[in-house]
Amino acid sequence: MAKGKAGIAAQSDAAFEAGAEDLEAGAELIDAAGAAARETVALAAEGAADVTAGIDDLDRAESLGALSELETDEAVADTVRGAATLEAAQETADVSALVAAVSADNLDRGMFLASLSGQLDVASNVVALMRMPVLSAFLDSKGRQLRGLAVNEIGRAMAAAALSEGMDALSGRLAALGLSEIAEGISELEAADALLDARDDAVSEGLDEAASGVAELSAAQAGARATRQLAGAGVVMATQGAEEVGAAEGLAVGAASRQPTTTKSATKRTTKAAAKPAAKASAKPAAKASAKSRSSGASRKK
Repeated sequence: MAKGKAGIAAQSDAAFEAGAEDLEAGAELIDAAGAAARETVALAAEGAADVTAGIDDLDRAESLGALSELETDEAVADTVRGAATLEAAQETADVSALVAAVSADNLDRGMFLASLSGQLDVASNVVALMRMPVLSAFLDSKGRQLRGLAVNEIGRAMAAAALSEGMDALSGRLAALGLSEIAEGISELEAADALLDARDDAVSEGLDEAASGVAELSAAQAGARATRQLAGAGVVMATQGAEEVGAAEGLAVGAASRQPTTTKSATKRTTKAAAKPAAKASAKPAAKASAKSRSSGASRKK
């Protein structure tokens, strides 16, 4: 009889020990599942942030591309205007040279007419000395006409020279303006190239960040599945431990009904010692559920 009671007590102790170990292991698995869940949430948030940043970079790249196209169009327009202005400057310079040539011809013609006028004046005076008044008056009249033509030619030559000088100055200003337009077009082309480089960098950075975010979200999804499996294993282990503790308590009660009072007290102490891990394992999920309900209630109040 004593041996039977001792065997039952040994089975009860073994069941208590196994149940306590299973409860403790289940609690550890549930704690690990909670830590993994927090890491999964953080990883998912980081992945979403990376995807958002990648999309923002791609949008910025599109804007930079549009700005580069505008700069390129403006550069082409400025270069065309500069080339046209330089062409106009060259044409003005050509006309200035032509006018200068005409001015020189007018001056030569005027001086030739002036010399003829002087010669006719001298001839008129000589004929007057020869007592030929009619011929003298005729020569004097023609000399005055030639003198007038000479003055007109020289005047036109001076006007043409002034016009040539003005056109030459205008040609210089047009050439400077055309060169400035071309230089501005080149600067705008360089700015367009810089914008294209910035666009390419933004596209590369955006794709990298988006790919990293997608990878992080995939890892978070896999982590969520693993967390659920870990939590399920913890619950199963804790349930198994509770069942084993319950079975051990049943054995202890059966043995206690056949043992003296001192043995029952020892059995009670053993039961209390084995029940602590079970209480710890059941209290952690309950505390987490209570904290979750309080946070959800606080969010609803907000």
